[in-house]
Amino acid sequence: MLSEREAAKYPFMSRGVELVEGLNLKLEDLADPNYRKVLDRAAERVTEAIVQGVVSARLADPLTELLSYPVAVMFVTLIGEHFLSRRFALAEAVRAYELLQGEYEDKIIQIASDEFRWDLKREPESIDGVIYSLRLAYPDYLRASTGFHEPKWKLVNRKLRDGQVSLTGVEAARLIQVEVENWIKERVSTPSNFALPGPLQKHLDHIRKVFEENRSKLGGSSLPDEVVNEAFPPCMRYCLEGLLSGRRASHMERFGLTSFLVNVGMPIDDMVQLYVSVTDFDEALTRYQIEHIAGLKGARTRYTPPTCNTLRTHGICRNQDAVCKTVTHPLSYYRKKARRLQSKQEEAEPSNTTE
Repeated sequence: MLSEREAAKYPFMSRGVELVEGLNLKLEDLADPNYRKVLDRAAERVTEAIVQGVVSARLADPLTELLSYPVAVMFVTLIGEHFLSRRFALAEAVRAYELLQGEYEDKIIQIASDEFRWDLKREPESIDGVIYSLRLAYPDYLRASTGFHEPKWKLVNRKLRDGQVSLTGVEAARLIQVEVENWIKERVSTPSNFALPGPLQKHLDHIRKVFEENRSKLGGSSLPDEVVNEAFPPCMRYCLEGLLSGRRASHMERFGLTSFLVNVGMPIDDMVQLYVSVTDFDEALTRYQIEHIAGLKGARTRYTPPTCNTLRTHGICRNQDAVCKTVTHPLSYYRKKARRLQSKQEEAEPSNTTE
């Protein structure tokens, strides 16, 4: 059975849920000054997710750390923004990953087996001088690694024997991060709407303010000046928001977004920075892939984004607006929308003519 400290490290585990439920706390109880530390920490968890993209682990006070997690989840659902929900889920999952890297394999196996029903066992072997201490059933590996793009995660590059994939402890922890993210995402994706006692409402208002202050930056509106952000078609906004929130994007989403940004004039360095929050970010590889799409590497062919029909086929055509109905390509949308925005700006400027 997990201790209170262990439950505080991994509050998504059933033991942590049981401990919290056993206290039978109500909203009115949390408004008591005795729980101020819990509210402060809960708000901090959400603001850390917003600003830093990862939640810290503060284990000196295990009970406060444990109780703050469900309160933080409540705050996120009350704000009700999908972008925040995804970012919070990823930030908490990264926290779990960082803690798991310091655990013995037995603890990783326990969490994977008890919480996610993985078929994971300890069976050390050396492959090319690297010790792979664990083996995971192929279906579990495939489910957790589907969104990974780094070559080392491809099955063709893995040791597969008797339907099991060899892993290091760190690799197993990384795959568990995916399960944790999905688990949390399910619990914060449905917005809530109910009244809070005064002290809780004050924390919620603070979180909402931090979110709004950072939203434009996280949402991509702080792109370079030469790029007309307001002219982005809805599909590219969808891809960009997903990228910045940490959502695991398909190959088509990443190619579509990158080729679009290349063609609207975003500098390579700025594009590389956009991908920092992506799963398994490798700066050298990311830069090479962007430069390849930009025609600076390989066959020196500058790629353009897929057509609207292709994006629609891959489920990327989202939130169509009036302009979408008049074009067949993302770049056509961008050019048309940019011209309209420019015309409106010119009309709004005072005339310099003199009588």
